[in-house]
Amino acid sequence: MSDGGRAVVFALAPWTTGSGLALSDGAAPADSDWTYDRLTAVVSELAGCLRDQGLLPGQLVAVPERPGLVLMQHALARTGAALLPVRAAAHGPGLESLLALTGAEWVWQWDTPGRGRLIRLGSGVAEPPAPWPSPLALVVETSGSTGAPRAAMLTQANLLAAAAVSNRHLGLGAGDCWLCCLPLRHIGGLCITYRCALAGAALLLHCGFDAAAVAADLERRCVTHLSLVPPMLARLLALDRRPPPSLRVVLVGGQALSTALAGQAITAGWPLHVTYGMTETATQIATSGRLSAPPAPGAVGRSLAGLEVDCAADFEAPRPLRVRGAVVMAGYVNPGRRPGVGLADGWFTTSDLACRGPDGDLCILGRADDVLVTGGVNVHPLRVESLLAGAPGVGAVAVVGLDDPVWGARLVALYTGAAAPAALDLWCREHLAGAQRPRVFMAVAELPVLESGKLDRGRLRALALSHLT
Repeated sequence: MSDGGRAVVFALAPWTTGSGLALSDGAAPADSDWTYDRLTAVVSELAGCLRDQGLLPGQLVAVPERPGLVLMQHALARTGAALLPVRAAAHGPGLESLLALTGAEWVWQWDTPGRGRLIRLGSGVAEPPAPWPSPLALVVETSGSTGAPRAAMLTQANLLAAAAVSNRHLGLGAGDCWLCCLPLRHIGGLCITYRCALAGAALLLHCGFDAAAVAADLERRCVTHLSLVPPMLARLLALDRRPPPSLRVVLVGGQALSTALAGQAITAGWPLHVTYGMTETATQIATSGRLSAPPAPGAVGRSLAGLEVDCAADFEAPRPLRVRGAVVMAGYVNPGRRPGVGLADGWFTTSDLACRGPDGDLCILGRADDVLVTGGVNVHPLRVESLLAGAPGVGAVAVVGLDDPVWGARLVALYTGAAAPAALDLWCREHLAGAQRPRVFMAVAELPVLESGKLDRGRLRALALSHLT
C-alpha cells in the first residue's frame, strides 16, 4: 500500500474496510464500538492533522499510553513516522533519558482520547541515517526483569512478518475477536493490535487485567483469542468458569508456565498455546499448538516459520539462544537511530539459555545471567521452579539466590499455596538433586510482578532478604 507516495504497512489494509467490528473498548457501551469504515475515516483525519502540525516521514513520536494509542499507531503508519509508546504518567529524568536515547522529534499530548497535539523536541536526530530497506515503525522499550532497560527498533517489515506468521499459526482471521488486557506500551500488547489490523479481526481492549471483567467479556463478546501471562491465567481459573465455545486460543507467555497451572487449565477445557518471544523479535519466536497435556519444563513449542534458530542440541550444555530472520529488530535504539546495534550479521543473541528437546521443541532453561553457582554446581532457577511447581500444595513459585560465604549462593524458594515449608523441604529432599534444593522456603500471598507480568526478581530478592533478617 501507499499513502501520498509514502510506504504504509499497517494503515488498514484494503480488506479491513466495511461494517465489520474493528475496535472496542471493554469499559464502554457496546454501541460505541468502531467499525473498520469509522476507524479508517478517523485515522485518515488524524494523519492529516499530524502532517499539518509538521510531522515528517521517518520522525519518531513519543505517545503516552492511553486508549487512543491504537489510533495513533495507525495514523503514524499513514504518515510514515514511527511510534514510541511511553508510560501515561511518565515525566522527569526517566522520560527525558528515554527521549534522549531515542532521538525522538515529538511528544504527543492528549486533549481527549482521540485528539491531541504534537510538541516539538528540539531538532531530533542530527544526521538521519541512510534510508532503510523498510521504514522504522516502532521503538519500544524492552520489558526484561533484570538489567538496564533498552529499546528495540522495529521496522514495518518486522511487524508485518511477525503479525503474518502469528496469524497463520493461530488461525486469526476476519470476524475473529482478540481480547487484549496486556499493556499497550509493551510489545505483548502492541503486537495484538497489528495482528488484528492485518487480519481484519476485532480488537477488544481492556485497560489492565481484571479477571471478572475478562471472564464476562469472553462470554458476552464472542472472543476467539486471548493473551495472558501465567499469573493472569491463575486468577482467571480461580473464578471456576469454563471457557466459552467461541474461545479457540489462549496464548500464554511472558514467563514459564508451571506444570500444575497448565494441567489445571487443560483439565478445565481452556485452549492453551504456550509461547516464547521478546521485544527484539516483535514477540513470538516459538509457539506450541493447542496443549493436550502440560508441556515438559521449559518447552515452548516449535520455532515459527521463517526464523533461523541456533541453540544447543540437548540439555547437557545449554547456551544462549541466537535468532535471525524477518522478525528480528533493526537494532537497539541509539540517538542517531542507526541500525545494527546489538546484532551480528543479522543474528540476535538472547540472554536465554536454550536447547532442543527430544521432540524438536525449543526448551528455555532460564537466563544466562540468572545461573546460580552453589557448591561449585551451576543451577538454573527456572528449572528448579518448574520442578517445585509439581509439589503438592504449591501454586506459583520463584527461586532466587542469596550470597552465601560457604556455598556461593543459597537458594530461597518463594511460593503461594497451602504447602507448609517443612513439608515442602521434605518433598524437595526426595525429588530434587542436592544442588537444586532450596535451603529456605517462604510462603507469600502473591509473587510480585512487573507491569509486563513477568516476575520482579529485584523485589523477590528483597523479600527473601527480609525473611532472613
